[in-house]
Amino acid sequence: MRIAFDGTTLRPRRTGVGYYTEHLLRHLVQQDERHEVMVVSNRPIDLVAPLARPVRTLWGTRVPVGLLWMQLVAPRLLRALEPDVAHFTNSMVPLASDVPMVVTIHDMHVTLAPRFHPVRRVLLNRPLAKLAARRVDAVITVSHSARRDILRLYNLPPERVRVVYEAAAPAFRPIHDPARLGEVRRRYALPEQFLLYVGTIEPRKNLARLIEAFAARFCARDVRMPLVCVGPYGWKARDVGARVERLGLRDAVRFLGYVPFTDLPAIYSLCTAFVFPSLHEGFGLPVVEAMACGAPAIVGANSSLLEIADDAALAVDARDTIAIGDALARLVADGDLRRDLSRRGRARAAFFSWQRAARETLDVYRWVAEKRGRESLSGDQRPADGTRLPTPLTELAARHVAAEQQAPWS
Repeated sequence: MRIAFDGTTLRPRRTGVGYYTEHLLRHLVQQDERHEVMVVSNRPIDLVAPLARPVRTLWGTRVPVGLLWMQLVAPRLLRALEPDVAHFTNSMVPLASDVPMVVTIHDMHVTLAPRFHPVRRVLLNRPLAKLAARRVDAVITVSHSARRDILRLYNLPPERVRVVYEAAAPAFRPIHDPARLGEVRRRYALPEQFLLYVGTIEPRKNLARLIEAFAARFCARDVRMPLVCVGPYGWKARDVGARVERLGLRDAVRFLGYVPFTDLPAIYSLCTAFVFPSLHEGFGLPVVEAMACGAPAIVGANSSLLEIADDAALAVDARDTIAIGDALARLVADGDLRRDLSRRGRARAAFFSWQRAARETLDVYRWVAEKRGRESLSGDQRPADGTRLPTPLTELAARHVAAEQQAPWS
């Protein structure tokens, strides 16, 4: 099978979707060498380590804005490549292309709670993601919770929306080497005991409530260790910093910013407990990473988090500040509970596998290619949901692509 694979999120300092894209690509190329995988991107791709076998990376004319590249350049690339299937991993697809397509939609939070997202994301990404879901032959999503949201909000045929779970990378495992742990502890000036949050610093991650809950318990001396927050600064990150200052927690809440992938397993292994009271997740990859490293976890009892953590984490109402504080105090005080959750978490994390994710993704590719082949034989070239294309946006993109000169690939 000839597969075009979206590499636009494979950039330095990436977070969840970028890691999803890399891990899936890495395991796809390991599945069967008879499959030809070609990466299409608007820039050179960045990988943590080399792939098991070389793949071609193609970007045509470089366009700095990813959305413009997706709609104006990618259709030409796909037309030239003639793949059996093209997979786009971050909710967007080239609407002017008629090749068989799969899109991964990670969650529906921008539609469910637009107030937690920048205006640009709401005005552009939300309608384009809906068009993409209706345009493609199949949607992959990363939990049954996310699938229910997609089916309800987009009204798609159920057979077109498939769940393929993510997983922690193999590097996420308990680190016991004292030298390695000491090196990471010194590099980030980590104390002997600390609570840990990992994720982008943005409103939907619910850091405001977490910090309020931590402040109450820290001042009551129920929690006598700092809260360490790891992750890049996102939209409205300054609001979180201002809250820390207002509560007088400058020395008790630390922000490390973006941390390289290679250091995260040691940080998870060093923490006393991991806390992730996010308001909405499509999957919740940091939870699985933390559990894989043996960190006892607290998660929000919402969206996919209960589905992913199962009985291996302490679940809490993420909208209840007092409940979050109670969970922090309980886990800090109860060593037996921490050890039990650590054991359960490692077992639960082992359930998820990138090898299985790659196999199940290939099954979706085969289904799409075979389905499109049957439609071609029957003369039916309409999108699977019957929508009429092209839209005005795709007409514009098609005219631009037709006028563009062929650019060299590398």
